[in-house]
Amino acid sequence: MKKKLGIILILLLAVISSKVSAKVDQYGNLQLKNDYISVIVNQNEFNKGRFAVDITGGDPIRSGDNGKPLLYGHPHPWTSYTTFRIDNKNYIFGGKTDKRAGRNGEYGELVQEPSLDNNRIITTYRFNKIVVSQILNFVKSSTTGLPDTLQITYRVTNEDEVDHKVGTRIMIDTMLGENDGAPFRIINQAVTSDSLFLKDDLPTFWQAFDELRDPKVTAQGTIKGPGVTTPDEVYFADWGSLADGPWDFDFKSGEEFLRKGEFELDSAMALFWQESTIKAKETKTYVTNYGLGGITIVPGLLSLGVTSPAQVVMDNPNKTVEIVAYIQNTAEITVKDVKVELVLPDNLEPIDNYKVKELGNLAAGETAQVMWEVRPKRLFQQQVEYTVKATAKNTDDNQVSRGLKFVGPPKLSLKLQAPKRMEAEDDSLVEDSFYIKGNISNYGASTAYGIEAYLALPPGLTLSKGDKEEKFIGFLEPNEKIELLWKVKPLALVDGKLPYSIELSSSNALSEMAKNSILIPSLKPKAKIEILPKKGGYQVGDYLTAQIRLKNIADFYRLKTNISYNKEVLEAIYVSRGNLFINNGKLLSWNLPEVSQDEGMIKGISASLEDEQDIQDGLVAKLHFKIKVLGSFDLSFEDFIAYDKNNNQLKLEKVNNLLNIRRN
Repeated sequence: MKKKLGIILILLLAVISSKVSAKVDQYGNLQLKNDYISVIVNQNEFNKGRFAVDITGGDPIRSGDNGKPLLYGHPHPWTSYTTFRIDNKNYIFGGKTDKRAGRNGEYGELVQEPSLDNNRIITTYRFNKIVVSQILNFVKSSTTGLPDTLQITYRVTNEDEVDHKVGTRIMIDTMLGENDGAPFRIINQAVTSDSLFLKDDLPTFWQAFDELRDPKVTAQGTIKGPGVTTPDEVYFADWGSLADGPWDFDFKSGEEFLRKGEFELDSAMALFWQESTIKAKETKTYVTNYGLGGITIVPGLLSLGVTSPAQVVMDNPNKTVEIVAYIQNTAEITVKDVKVELVLPDNLEPIDNYKVKELGNLAAGETAQVMWEVRPKRLFQQQVEYTVKATAKNTDDNQVSRGLKFVGPPKLSLKLQAPKRMEAEDDSLVEDSFYIKGNISNYGASTAYGIEAYLALPPGLTLSKGDKEEKFIGFLEPNEKIELLWKVKPLALVDGKLPYSIELSSSNALSEMAKNSILIPSLKPKAKIEILPKKGGYQVGDYLTAQIRLKNIADFYRLKTNISYNKEVLEAIYVSRGNLFINNGKLLSWNLPEVSQDEGMIKGISASLEDEQDIQDGLVAKLHFKIKVLGSFDLSFEDFIAYDKNNNQLKLEKVNNLLNIRRN
C-alpha cells in the first residue's frame, strides 16, 4: 500500500526514484521496467518482438493499480501486433505466429533480436528491401507528468534504389486490470461500440477507466502533439476482428465490442497511417504513446474528475489546450438538469465561448463527459489553475481544480569535437580512422522529441563498417545531454582539407547544424622492401622474411621487378605471392620468379590485378632467406616498373633495405 502523503511530496519522490532496470523474466521475455510500468517483449520463436505492458507501482496516489496489466499478454505477449502494408502486401512485424492474431499476414526476416540499448528495447526485421526497427521506451505522460507511459516507435527505412508505398497499423489490445472491455473515453463521448475517428477530428489523447468514483486503472493513449505521429485514422473495435484482419478488418459501426466468433466483451484499438511513398534510402518514423492517464478526482454524489496536459509548451501563438471533465452519478436516483461549468484564470479563454455545458439528466451510475478547448490570450510561462463545477437540481454540487503549467519550447545545442588533422609517419597514417563526437544538449524549458543526428561526409571519407550516418536519439528532457560518436575512415589516397557536417533535427525544436573539416596529409607513392622484425634480433643461421610492399599508389594494375641481395650473406630459399594478388580466395595472375643464388638475384617477379585500383597498402610478395654470415643484406629493386591499365608507367619512390647484422 502506498502511504497517504501529500500529493506534491509523493510526485516529487516518485520522479526522483524512477529508475529503469531490465531483465529476462521467468518466461524468457525481455522486460524493461521503472517505478510505474513495465514493458515485456516476447523473445520466443513464435510472436518474437510482440509486447505487453504491466503496471508496477503505477499512480503514486492510488494503491489499487499495482501489478495490473495495461496490455493483454501473459505469459508470452501475442495479442497486440503491428502491420506494415508494403506495395499492397500485409507484413506482420516480428516472428511468425502460432496464434490467431496476425495469422493472415506475411512475415519478414529477423535482423536484430530484441535487445537492450540505452534504456530502450530495439527489435529489427527486414521485409525485402524495407527494414523496420521497433523501439520501446518510457516517456512522461502528457497528463500525469510522470514517466508512466510506453513510447512505441517504428523506424521504416527503404534500402532499395526505388521508391515503395508503405502504410502502418498499430493494433493495441487494451486491458485495464481484470476489465477487458472498458469503454474508450474520447472527446466528449464514451465509446462502447465500433467507432472511427479521422485525423482532423482527433483530440490529443483518449482515456479508459472502469468507474470514476474509484478507478482501479486509468489508461491513456496519446495520439497527437509533441513527440507522437498523428495517425490518419483511429478505430475502436472488438479484438477478434482486428486480430483476424491484419489491415482491412470486419468493422461494423455501432456494433458492441463482442469478440468476433465469441460472446465476451473484448475491446481493442488500431491506429492507421495510410500508404505513402518512402523514397529510396529514406527513413520514416511512426510514434504513439500508451500508458497511464492522470485525472484529478473529487468523489461525491456527483463524482467529478478533470484531466488536461500537465505541461503546455508555448511554442506558437495559436496554442490550444484540451480540458476534459468526467461526471458520474453515484446516487441511487436520477439527478436532473446537470450542468458543468469551466472557471478559467484571466489569461485563458475557451475557443467556443461556452463555459457551461448542459448534460440534462443522469441516471443512477451513469457517467458523462465534456471537453473544452481553451487558448492563452498571450504567450506566457507560468503555473495557472482552473476549476470545474458540477451542479444538479436534486443533489449536492461538486467542484475540482487542476493546475496547468505553461513552459517555453525546447532548444537544442550541438557542438563538434574531432581532430583537426590526421598524422602521418613514414608515409603511412598513424591511425587509419578518427572519431567525430557530437555533444547534444537541450537547454530549453521542455522536452525535445524525435531527435535525429545526421553526419554528412564528403567524397573521400567513409564510416567504419557497422556505423551509420543517421543516429536516432529519441527525446531529451530539459538540461539533458547526450554524446554521439562516429568512426570515420579516409579512403585510399585521399588528401587535403575535407569538410563534413552534422545536422540535428527534432519534431518540435529548431534544427541545428555544425560544420568542421579535417586535413588528410599527402602520402608519397612507394615500393618498399621491408624485413620482418625478430625479437632479440637476427643471428647467423636464422631464417628471415622480407616483404615487397606497395604504398599509396593510384591506378595500379601490374608490375614487374627483379630483387638483388648480398649472396655472400643471404641464401634465397623461395618466394611466395602476397595477398594483393589474391581476391576472395581467387589466385590472380602471378609469375613464379627464378632464384639465382650465383647472381644474388630473384628474377622475374611479375603480377597483375583483375582491374585497376588504388593501393593504400598492398603486399606484393614475401622473400624467404637464410642468414649465412654477418654482414649487410643489401636488398634492392632492380628494374622495378609499375603500370596502370593503359600500360602507362607509374611514378613512385623505391625504398631498398640495406640492413646490417654485426657482432655485438
